Amino acid sequence: MSRTLTALMGLLLLTGAVAASPPSAVAEDEIGIIREKAGNLPHDEALKLLGETLGKSIEATQSDPTIPDILDALDANIAATRKLRELVDGDTPVTEEQMAEIAAEITVIARSFGAIADLAPGVFERRLTELGNIDAIGQEVGFRIADAKARLEALRESNAEIDSEVRTATLTPSEIEKRRLTRQANDAEMHSLEAAVAAWGYFSERHVDVMSRLGDQSANLDVFFHALKENARVYDSAARTLNMANSLNLALSTLGSVEDLDSLRTDLVKSWTDLMKIVDEVNDGLMLQPGM
Repeated sequence: MSRTLTALMGLLLLTGAVAASPPSAVAEDEIGIIREKAGNLPHDEALKLLGETLGKSIEATQSDPTIPDILDALDANIAATRKLRELVDGDTPVTEEQMAEIAAEITVIARSFGAIADLAPGVFERRLTELGNIDAIGQEVGFRIADAKARLEALRESNAEIDSEVRTATLTPSEIEKRRLTRQANDAEMHSLEAAVAAWGYFSERHVDVMSRLGDQSANLDVFFHALKENARVYDSAARTLNMANSLNLALSTLGSVEDLDSLRTDLVKSWTDLMKIVDEVNDGLMLQPGM
């Protein structure tokens, strides 16, 4: 069994396995629980929890279970294509038997590219789930920033009220001391909240950057899978061209018109070679890079 055929069978088996596997590293119901928990935590603990969750979701977008098999299949297909191209471009004329073998191998390669392209919906379904989780984390970050700012404003108003009471009201020394202590506590909390707002703001900026980069990556993946789908058509056309030559050979073999048949077969092989140039151009762009 050829390496390309083995890769194709692996992809077909993988399609069923992925469909039955969990859709994401951080499930949609889990993200709701995480957000609720984060909302009840102090800022430092909430920031840690959401940061860890964001990391897991980003990692999930970069480690789809199909990627290793897709890369293996691409490697096998491109290697097989190069081998066939070397055979066609060699000094020795391609025999009828070789043409039949090449046509069969090209058909397998076409099916392999088609099988890879068929994985696209699953890849994007899992990816959209994680992108939704990442977006939900961003919403929670926005809530935490708003809460921190609201608390800061309340503390400022409390300090202003204390200052006014100390200036205008008749207070006992003990009441003044209590208000002084309250104001100091307010100032300490405000200092902590200002640091929290700054930290959440930095987290938010990184979150926006990640969402932008993941969006660009999704667009690149869309083009990648489209190229695979079109590449399958190119290979299928190449296989059909060779099969047509073989069919003509069988149909005309009894007519004795060897010279005309050879000329026709040469034209067909040239047509297939032109198709292979298109294949090469597409292959040059088929370098999936799932990393950020």
